[in-house]
Order: sequence, then C-alpha cells, then structure tokens
Amino acid sequence: MKTFRYIFEYIIISGFFILFKFIGYEKSSNIGAKIGKIFGPIFRSKDIVIKNLNYAGIQNANDQKKIVEEMWENYGRIFAEYMFIEKFRTSPKFSNQIIIENQDELEKIKSSNKPVIFVSGHFNNFELMAMHLEKSGIDVAAVYRPLNNSFLNPIMEKIRRKYICKKQIKKGI
Repeated sequence: MKTFRYIFEYIIISGFFILFKFIGYEKSSNIGAKIGKIFGPIFRSKDIVIKNLNYAGIQNANDQKKIVEEMWENYGRIFAEYMFIEKFRTSPKFSNQIIIENQDELEKIKSSNKPVIFVSGHFNNFELMAMHLEKSGIDVAAVYRPLNNSFLNPIMEKIRRKYICKKQIKKGI
C-alpha cells in the first residue's frame, strides 16, 4: 500500500514541479502557500503541532491556529521554491533576496580554519543557509533526514547535492 501511495505522491509532486517551472517563482510561491495550507494538515498530525506549541507556552487557541496556518503556508512555499533553488545559487536577482547578517563572522570562521557547527531550524527556506555557507568558501556538510518516499528522495538528494551543498550526510538511526 505504501508503494502505491509513494508512486501517487511522486506523480502529483512531479506535476506540481513542472507547473511551477512554467508559471515562475512568485506565482509558484503563492500557490505553494495555498497548497501547504490546504494539504499540509492532511499529511501530518495537527495534534503533534498543537502539543509542541503548548510545550512552547503558546496555549491560546487563536494564536495556535494562526501559527499552524503560517507554518503550512511556509512549508508550501518551500515546496514550490525547490524548482527555483538553482537560481538562488546562480542569479543575483534571487540571491539578493537572501539577507545575510554578520558575513564578517563567516569570514573569520573561514580564515580561522577551526571546525564549527551551524545549527538551523525549518525557518523559511532553511536549505539556503548551507548553500550560502558553501558559496562563502566554507567547507560545509549538511546533515539531513532522507524522505520516506523512495521515489522522491533521489530527486531531492540530487537537488541538494547539486545546488545546496555538495557534501550531504544522511542522518541515521
């Protein structure tokens, strides 16, 4: 049953990726936000999100609802933006949209030649941090969890290796 589901997801997501390429970045990002808001809650348990918000001290139901909607919109945008990830690496129009604070600190890290660990969360397009670090000349490797979908995972790994960061480390058990 999972194989059928994974094939179905692969076909749907591939179709969206093709559509996104044709309609452009901005429209894709907006459509992705709507897709995330509509379909995100179907694929993931809302209970886990609410439980985590409660742990974080956010217990007002209206605040939780707003945060959850914005979270799914964000994930939808990230999904749509994967088809344009190359442009964030190669096009000034796209890369100029990335705001880098404390670039001078990255230069110090690079010149010190000491090992450093960068920690990120799933904030906006979280993949862009590793891309910027690599573009800045820092020898970086990104740790990631492979997708459960064995049809989609090779595509995502290829995109990550080619445009995000050449050194990808699969998270294991």
